[in-house]
Amino acid sequence: MADPIGTLADHALGLRYDRLPAALVATLKMAMIDTVGAILAGRYSLFGRTIIQRALETGGRGEAQLIGAGLRIPVAEAAFANAILGRCLELDDVHEGSPRTGYGHGGHINIAVMPAVLAALDVAPSPVAGTEVLAAMAAGGDLIARIRLAAGEAGRLGWEGPTVAPFGVVAAAGRILGLDRQTLLHAMSAAYSQCAGNVQSTTDGGWDVWLNAGTAARSGMLAVDLARRGFRGTSAPLLGTSGLYPLYFRGEYHEDALTGQLGEFFESQHVSVKPYASCKATHNAIYTAMRLQRDRGLAVQDIRRIVIHTSRYSLKLVGLDGSGQPKPMPSDVGKAQFHLGFTVATGLVHGTVMPDVLEAALHDPDVQRLSEATEVLHSAAKDELQKQRGYQPDDVTIEMTDGSSFTACEPYTIGHPSNPMSRSEVAEKFHNCIRLGTSPGGHIDAPFFLDLVDRLEDLPDARLLCRALA
Repeated sequence: MADPIGTLADHALGLRYDRLPAALVATLKMAMIDTVGAILAGRYSLFGRTIIQRALETGGRGEAQLIGAGLRIPVAEAAFANAILGRCLELDDVHEGSPRTGYGHGGHINIAVMPAVLAALDVAPSPVAGTEVLAAMAAGGDLIARIRLAAGEAGRLGWEGPTVAPFGVVAAAGRILGLDRQTLLHAMSAAYSQCAGNVQSTTDGGWDVWLNAGTAARSGMLAVDLARRGFRGTSAPLLGTSGLYPLYFRGEYHEDALTGQLGEFFESQHVSVKPYASCKATHNAIYTAMRLQRDRGLAVQDIRRIVIHTSRYSLKLVGLDGSGQPKPMPSDVGKAQFHLGFTVATGLVHGTVMPDVLEAALHDPDVQRLSEATEVLHSAAKDELQKQRGYQPDDVTIEMTDGSSFTACEPYTIGHPSNPMSRSEVAEKFHNCIRLGTSPGGHIDAPFFLDLVDRLEDLPDARLLCRALA
């Protein structure tokens, strides 16, 4: 079987703006606003501040900007740092399960693509039309999700969307920087050599899962740079004897999931904007519990017990520790973001789950009591839904002290493509992110940036986006 990398390269370079559905264009614009907001908020976290400090100390050629920091650094390092800043508060969007394939979700995609696109624009030697940027974003995000989905169940054996994201970064940034087909193919090979990342740290609250996004963005940008300098790569990075699918995914490969309806159906359209700063696997239960509380008028002090039925996949991510026991009470925000009981309790007590709220919730006795009173159980029925949809709806039961009990299951969390946030809601989140991360030197021209994104398809030179963020 011929390696499909050539087909993917042709798709990335040949995709035209006028072939993009209007709904996809709107999704991509909101993804850019949402991702930049997450980047600006990132300095609120200790990891984000660590990344900024590292950039200040290591320096280098002032090519592309560290967004919101008033600093220019080498282009690959800018993509690396901005991606981590946007990922380290769990605020970036996530690909939902694919209705095209039914093979689950493609993971975090825009958090690798958007920082790379902006970094590439920052160093582009000539004007880049806004339509070209939209096509590049569509191709890059679509590619990441397709590559992971094509691995079927093996795609969720501990790998992440960012594991394969260097391919999508090459597709997006390579197009913006004008790579020809052969050079792009060599860059794709260099991208494969740098694929990395896993979800191990979700069990104990480590920072590794956020590092994955930065590694993916930097790897893709480095691959583009090497290819432009004459790097020669393998011609079979996907299906060769030691290619991605034989090596990373134990030989599982679904051709139709990778190339079916290429250029007609865009996985990059099927993403959720996250309303809560926590793992996506917690979102449906948070949303369902808060809706149940609102609709039934439930007082927090009268809640005796909460029971959540979820899939084995979500249970492993946000319900159990590394030894298979229920996760203990979190000691920091990072651990809290991957704790299903704690995030649900935070939403019920505080009405939202944002980083500063989670930090306060760590010392809130009401949140601690509800978290300890929450039981997370496995449901085989949810396993089947998870396989099809990626992030399945959970059953949430709230038991009251008077003996009454209420159960609900919201099919689509707010932010899901079937229950989307409005443009004004995304903008509100964007401004909240700015508020969260603002510090000396951290201001941007927010109205100018939002206006440019809104009319991106009409911009003769999208490098103006970088000026708005400087």
